[in-house]
Amino acid sequence: MKNSIQLTQLELVLIKLVAKGQGNWSWYELANSLSRLDVPREPDMMVVLKDLVAKGLLERHILPGSPRDRWDLTPAGTKILMEYQYHQDMVFKN
Repeated sequence: MKNSIQLTQLELVLIKLVAKGQGNWSWYELANSLSRLDVPREPDMMVVLKDLVAKGLLERHILPGSPRDRWDLTPAGTKILMEYQYHQDMVFKN
């Protein structure tokens, strides 16, 4: 994966979960889904999500008049997820 951002296992899992939520999941839904998976829990999920925002891979939307947030992929996040999935597909084909 040339010229690409390298992600930790936790970062990649969170990006996949955000994609699964299609912009409709809050941190709560992400945390519930993450709790069912066998992935490292360090650092804290919110720290990782905010770092992914800083990297330009995710967006956080806070609903007006509500404390609830929603997480969505940016175009760069979608691209990197596709790169990882393509790379994984190529590994399993060989």
